[in-house]
Amino acid sequence: MMPVGRDCMTCAVKGEDCFCSLPREALADLQTIGGFQRFEAGDRVLNEGFKADRVYVICHGRIKLTASSPEGRLLIVRIAGPGDVLGLSAVLKGTTHKVTAEALEPCEVKAIARTQFLNLMDRYRDVSRNTAMTMALEYEGAILSARRLALSGSAPSKLANVLLDWAKMDGPINGQPMSFRMPLTHEELGSMAALSRETVTRALTKFRKEGLLTQDGETMTLTRPAELERLYS
Repeated sequence: MMPVGRDCMTCAVKGEDCFCSLPREALADLQTIGGFQRFEAGDRVLNEGFKADRVYVICHGRIKLTASSPEGRLLIVRIAGPGDVLGLSAVLKGTTHKVTAEALEPCEVKAIARTQFLNLMDRYRDVSRNTAMTMALEYEGAILSARRLALSGSAPSKLANVLLDWAKMDGPINGQPMSFRMPLTHEELGSMAALSRETVTRALTKFRKEGLLTQDGETMTLTRPAELERLYS
């Protein structure tokens, strides 16, 4: 973990569902609290079971969130990206983290102490509103994941939904090929889709044969994402 220099006032990571989409005055205060940190691929940002003493606003990169069972099995809960906030529910409740967060690639985050974050919420209505929106999006994501795991009728459908969710992180489906970096192994993809590694491999082979997907190293391309969604969602 290394400190980095960023500026909340000029950051381009802002959008409709981004926590950092705040009025200028609130952004100025956000800039003055906490500190920016850099994590390399494989570094842990937070650990399941540890006290939640700060939140982490993702500025750059993608982070894998996992939950574990007593037997040591891991479930990939979701992939978080720029504009997402980690540790939010645990900080608001004053409990321990329920997931572990691990950087999938070089990442930059802003770490904000719990007391500083709660004070920021008290000072600015927009911060409280964006916090509520972030929690709502997390809840919606959990419902979609549960639906994918429990209600998808086939293994290809479950995997297709995982890949489409991943692609949509970079923008909506518009009929054009969608390329993105896929750093997860087949076993990790299986963890997200409740499938075995072998089943994931067979489903990916099926998508390639149907011309719906290509992959070159870690670069995966959904060549006809709308058709993939129509056939398997």
